[in-house]
Amino acid sequence: MNALPLKPGQSPAEILDELIASHGIKAVVLALAGKLVKRTRPPDSTAGPLDPDQPELANLPDHVRADIGLPARERKPDHILTARAMQRDIFHF
Repeated sequence: MNALPLKPGQSPAEILDELIASHGIKAVVLALAGKLVKRTRPPDSTAGPLDPDQPELANLPDHVRADIGLPARERKPDHILTARAMQRDIFHF
């Protein structure tokens, strides 16, 4: 959490005075002006649910797929290599 708790009994004027004393008037005014002019964008509600069969989503790792709400890719048994198969592939001349 990055918000500082307010001390009991502090008014907004006291908080502003404390900020100015800590950081200077220029930094406080620039921070306030930046917050006033910053444009916030709501999430796009026109987009439908993600299609897991899209080619650009097919190669994502499972942990990224889980972060965006997609199911994990199905593992096929032919992708699992045994130690013997890896030795054969590595040392095959």
